[in-house]
Order: sequence, then structure tokens, then C-alpha cells
Amino acid sequence: MLFIILSGMILIVLSADYFTNGIEWLGKALGLNASAVGTLMAALGTALPETLVPVIALVSGAGGAAAVGLGAILGAPFMLATLGFLVLGVSLAWPGWPRRPPTARPDAITRDLSFFLAVFGAALLGSWLPAPVKVYWAGGMVVAYLLFARTVLRSGRQSPADAPTTPLHLSRQMPPGLWVVVGQVVMALAGLVVGAHYFVTAVEAWARESGWSGFLLSVILTPVATELPEVLNSVIWIRRGAHTLAFGNVTGAMAFQASLVPALGMWLTPWRFNPLEGAVGVLALAASLFVYVSVRRRGLSPRDLVGAGAFYFVFVGVALAGLR
Repeated sequence: MLFIILSGMILIVLSADYFTNGIEWLGKALGLNASAVGTLMAALGTALPETLVPVIALVSGAGGAAAVGLGAILGAPFMLATLGFLVLGVSLAWPGWPRRPPTARPDAITRDLSFFLAVFGAALLGSWLPAPVKVYWAGGMVVAYLLFARTVLRSGRQSPADAPTTPLHLSRQMPPGLWVVVGQVVMALAGLVVGAHYFVTAVEAWARESGWSGFLLSVILTPVATELPEVLNSVIWIRRGAHTLAFGNVTGAMAFQASLVPALGMWLTPWRFNPLEGAVGVLALAASLFVYVSVRRRGLSPRDLVGAGAFYFVFVGVALAGLR
């Protein structure tokens, strides 16, 4: 089992490097700026692994599927809003890395977080609505994401500063051919999905042997594993000084996880939360609001980003204490 976990991690790390390199060149080919590339292209691509978890759980209808599905749906944005920002903050201040002021656009970050706060708040509110209304409520959330994506694309004009800083891994031609770029992105994305699958499978098997509940497993462990692509991509981009791509990758994934995936949950589950499930959603909103207010007041501060991680550890402590 340890071998499978390590193999999955290695595959994810290698695939993340190829994916970030390829997605930069794909954005260049499509004429999109770094904000649009990170918020839409990178975020949608790396959101696939964690999206598959609730889909498979809910469609299979196996015992405990609703608990696992809800945990994965709520746990993914919760993890990104807490540990995701914590990792970004640590990466910005990591000793030996380029100590330059963060260059990510605060307005792009607050735009993504504003959408997250509004739509994920609507998703939580939807748990109190009558079942017939939830169908249309979920449809409205899908439409909201499509409008958000259109807004991002309309503001996504490329500038010289958005040019890739390293050659494409699979080609030394400058610029590389479009199909070579697409091929590298697809190959890397497949590696991310396969690596995340084996990593998650091994971690879940280990956790079940330890007696974890389905919901806690899907909230605490599964999102940590399946969100590794976003987190590692952002770390790589911060190391390269591409802060806009790094932050857009996380906040864009949050926007996706706040709208399309909860809409799926409304269509496939009763979408009713117990107190622990509700706490996950509320803490995700609280952590996002904390970062949103911090960015508006002080700009990007590594200390504030690290502070968002406190919300995750508060929940884990309360949840583990409840198991005793």
C-alpha cells in the first residue's frame, strides 16, 4: 500500500510539472492572459480528479454513497479555502525561493472569491429548499458559473508579461505547434487523474482499516489527496514567479467547486446536511471571507494566507474529538 501511495504521489508531481508547462503555452496559443488561464483552463483541468469522486460515489449508489458524495462535494472547496491558501502562503515565504512581492492581481482574486462566497452560500442555502425548487436552484448555479466564465474570458486579453518563461517539455520549437501543446496537456492531465486515483484508493483503504467514518474520510482525507494537482501546480508556478497563474488555479477551482459540483449534488442527493456537514460548508465560507477581506485591506500577505489554514485544523480537531 505504501508503494502505491508513493507511486501515485510521484506520478502526480511529474504530471503537475508537465501540466503547468503545457497550460502556459496553451494559454499563449489562445491569446488568454494569466488570470484567465489560471481561473478557467488550469482550474477546470485539475478539478477533474476530485469531481470524479462524488460522481462515482453518487451514481454507483453503493452503501454510504450519499455520505461519501456529500463529503467530497463539501470537502473540496473547504480544503482549497483553508489548506490551499495555507500552502500558497508558505510557498510565497519559503526560504531560498525568489523573495519578490506577489504579482497576482488582487482584483482577479477578489472577483473569484466574490463568486465563490455568493454561489457556495446559495448552495448551502439550497439545503433548506423544497425538493422541486432545488432542481431549478441548481440550474441557476450552473448558469451563474457560465456567466462567470464568460466574464473571465472577456477580460482575458493577453499581455507580454503573460508569455511562458520555459520551453515546452515535449518540443524545443519556439513557439511549439498547437497540437504538441494540446498533446502534452492531455497527457499530463491523464497522469494527474491516474495518479490521484491510485493515491486516493490507497489512502482510503488505509483509512477504512483504521475505522474512519465515510463522511470524515471524504472530508478530511479524500480532498487532501484529490486536490493535490491544484496545490502542486500552484507551488510550481509560485516557484517560477507566476503568481497570477498560481492563485487563479486555486480560486478558479473554488469557483468551479462552488457551483457545478454542488448543483450535481442537488440533483443526485436529498441535499440535506447534518450539523457536521453544515459546519464544513460554513467554515469554507468563513475561511474564504477571511482571505477576501485580507486581500481587500492589505493585499496579498503570506501571513494572512497561512492564517486561513487555521479553519481546517479547527474542524479536524473538533471532528476527531467527536470520534472519541
